[in-house]
Amino acid sequence: MAGPERAPWPHGFLVAEEEVLGDFVIPPADGSPTRDFQTLHFDFGLPVAPKVERDVALCTALYVSREACEVVASTRLVGLAELFGQRDWPERRELIARLARYGRTHGSWDEDGYTEGSLARVVEAAAGSAPALPAVRSEPGFLCGMEFDSLGSELAFFDRHALPVEAATVEIPLRPGQLLLFDNLALAHGRRGRREPGELHQRVYGLKRAPVERQRQLRDCVLGAFSAS
Repeated sequence: MAGPERAPWPHGFLVAEEEVLGDFVIPPADGSPTRDFQTLHFDFGLPVAPKVERDVALCTALYVSREACEVVASTRLVGLAELFGQRDWPERRELIARLARYGRTHGSWDEDGYTEGSLARVVEAAAGSAPALPAVRSEPGFLCGMEFDSLGSELAFFDRHALPVEAATVEIPLRPGQLLLFDNLALAHGRRGRREPGELHQRVYGLKRAPVERQRQLRDCVLGAFSAS
């Protein structure tokens, strides 16, 4: 776990060391460029077709240090049950089959199975229509999280799938000294607005080297949101 000089978390905010999967500064304080939005995603990804033990993120904590200057960005949280409940979907077995097919043809399926971090790709796979997003393996230099070049294009994607995402979105403008903790498998998250280097501190908590069967159980809980309506 990073020391206080890297992630100045509020006094008393403690979680067992073995539950911490990642500790990040966003954007990196090295001055790397950052976009004015971040696509909706799941930290560490959703284990769609797990083949090996791997870490699974259960919740995420975001904290803006008290020393931060003016903050203009806001965190976007999208409830999966609220989003998916806006239209009809196939039953769970067919959903899993569609997601697996998508992973093999358009996603990042490899010898370790298929884990998907992009909410848009989960929707595109579940819809079963011809993919419009770039194929992860066949697009040279493609980076996950770069599916859209603007927030408007992301919103338009969900609209085309009859999922007006803003109707299921809560925006939280964290201010210096404020902490946000949320369920990584019930809520997809992203960002509106640009963050300054080193502005946000993020910790991800969950299961280290979760067994394959446990990953499938967690996946099935997430897929339950497709039938929540």
